[in-house]
Amino acid sequence: MSGCLGLGNDESDVLGDPEYREGRPDPGGVSMEEMPDLNGGLTIYSGRSQPRIGELMEYVEAQYDDLTIEVRYDDTADLISTIETETETPADVFYGSETQSMTHLKDEGYTVELPDEVVELVDTGSVDPDGHWTGFTRRFRAVAYNADTYDADELPDDIFAYAEDERFQDDIMWPPDQGSFQAFITSMRLLHGEDETRSWIRSMIDNQNIEVSPGGDSALAQAVGDGEVSVGLTNHYVVRDHGGDSVGLAFTSDDAGAMYNVTGGTVMADSDDTETAANFVQHMLSAEAQEYFATTTWEYPVIDGVAPLEELPGTDEFDPPEFDLNELDDPDPTLGLLREENVL
Repeated sequence: MSGCLGLGNDESDVLGDPEYREGRPDPGGVSMEEMPDLNGGLTIYSGRSQPRIGELMEYVEAQYDDLTIEVRYDDTADLISTIETETETPADVFYGSETQSMTHLKDEGYTVELPDEVVELVDTGSVDPDGHWTGFTRRFRAVAYNADTYDADELPDDIFAYAEDERFQDDIMWPPDQGSFQAFITSMRLLHGEDETRSWIRSMIDNQNIEVSPGGDSALAQAVGDGEVSVGLTNHYVVRDHGGDSVGLAFTSDDAGAMYNVTGGTVMADSDDTETAANFVQHMLSAEAQEYFATTTWEYPVIDGVAPLEELPGTDEFDPPEFDLNELDDPDPTLGLLREENVL
């Protein structure tokens, strides 16, 4: 396994970030070498950016002489719109940055069921009960804070308190154009009701004068670390996007602010080779890929045998609400709400 991952070789040969591989145990799970070979051409529509997963895509392609992978990177919502306007999409696999995009495609009939040998690799909370999509990584909502300004225990564990606490007036940021943020708002609507969600949004704007991130979650992390704002609503892995110890993470409890979501993949019904497409999805659940995600994107693996980084909280420290990720299938009411309140 270590040879397959490049462990112990020159850093230029190591898949992922060598800084965070040192001292980790060899990953468990199923190696790519034990999975069906990939061949032919695959087109991936990816809502995850090239900096996040590009190296992994190149690595998988390099394992097989007869494989060509073409990845179209774009905003998740734009990719969904493209698929819906295409007479027949050329995409074999859709790589979603959150659940709602994959569930939406499933509900609209664009996807096929994955084989049992794929979905059986994944823990039950991170896979579609109908088998149409599987998670590749888990991420938790978090509050990023400037560690020179606050300690974690000084921050509320209730997401609604952030709209009322005077400490955060003119000193808080969100990234409303991000799919993960929109999924968070969808969960708030479903868990707490549309009226309470609208009231929270209005209070964040009117009372807290919340700032909009100039560049998604990464720019938000930079702004928090640089002290431009003291807190930001984001995903847990943004600490990866800012060097040093100036960004900390705090978490709310049993509310929409504590939800988790998954990145993942689904096979498109229009694919000319759904078997190879499903085998590619399986490769994202391999020991190599899961170790890459853990040490490079700082997300939580979805298979047994690969541990999250020691720098991250243990999953037992989270208190997410009871929630079916398939309920995130329709983003339109959330997008409508955000537009009505001039957030988008």
